[in-house]
Formats: sequence, C-alpha cells, structure tokens
Amino acid sequence: MLEDVKKQLSIIAPSILKALQPGAEESKIQELQELIGQALPEDMINLYRTCNGNNPKTYSNFAYGVEFINIQRCIDHITSYLKSEYNCPIQHTDPEIKNEYLEGKLRVPIGDDNGTSLICVDLDPSEKGKYGQVILIDYKMGISLKLADSVTDYINRFARDLKAGKYSLQEDALEDGVEWLDPISEIDPINWFNSPTWSYVNQ
Repeated sequence: MLEDVKKQLSIIAPSILKALQPGAEESKIQELQELIGQALPEDMINLYRTCNGNNPKTYSNFAYGVEFINIQRCIDHITSYLKSEYNCPIQHTDPEIKNEYLEGKLRVPIGDDNGTSLICVDLDPSEKGKYGQVILIDYKMGISLKLADSVTDYINRFARDLKAGKYSLQEDALEDGVEWLDPISEIDPINWFNSPTWSYVNQ
C-alpha cells in the first residue's frame, strides 16, 4: 500500500522514510479491535501490518503534515476518551460525518498533530458518508471534515500530492537539520481556516 509514498519520500524526505516503523504486531491490532468492539476496515489493517506509524523518537510527520501514530497510541487515545466525560461543542460537521459527537471509539485516530486535531478512520459515518472514510477532527474548534473515502484513498492522495509537488520541506526545520513536510494551503486541513478548500466552513 505504501510503495508509491515510500518512492516519493525517498526523493523528497529520506529521513521521514527512514522514520517509518515496521508493521505492528497482530496482537496490538486485535487489542484495538476488541477495544472498539468491531473489526477494523481491511485497508487500515493492511496499512498497520505494513507500517506502525512514524517512530515517536524521531521528529517526523506524514500525510497532511501530521504525525502517523502507532497502534498503541490509537489504543491509548481511545482508552483516554472512554474515561473522559468532556465533549467539545460542535461548530461544523461535513454532511458525510454524523454531527452528534466529535470524538468516539468508532472514530479511530491514525494521525495526531499533538495540539488541536486528529486524523481518524470513521467507522460510524452518516447516511451520506462511507464506512472507513478518513476525517479530520479539530477538537479545539469543534470542526470535523471529510478528507478521503477510505484509508486506501488517503494513502493514494498522499502519494499523488507528494509527486505533484504539493509538499515542501519546512525551512525553519531544515535549518535545524530536520525534514518536516509542509503541505500547501489547498491540502492543509489542520489550518482549514486559512485554506481555500475549506472556506465554506466559515460561511
């Protein structure tokens, strides 16, 4: 699944390619499925069998400029959510996403910007959405946005955008000897409020 992504990273950001970890243990994938109470989409399982996220000991990121988290962090996040009683007020939800809540055990995080937002695989879409779609949850602002129809679509979009030059390396990080992917505004959901793609959210 990651062949095209790895090919592009080898050209653009070899240190990020090096930071991608080997596949997750089957026991961890099973633990996550037991926690959420149902099977994960097959393409998500295949992704984690191939790669267990960015190495947390490195300064590296992934699609949309967000860290690709490992299975244990998926488990930890959902466990923490299940113990919490706090729900952020919802300001906007795309029509493909149920608007009753932002975070939940059926919105499984695979990306974390470590500040305001998560990228999740949505196992509880609205009638207009698709099971296994990939969404952004901005839990600080109460926003949820659809990013891709599936994990496969999410990875393929990342590969295409890398090839199309829609990512550059952040200059400040390069000065410190670090390769950090910086997406153009058009494909930057973390900064959705400054992106022409999601300008409809503020209307």
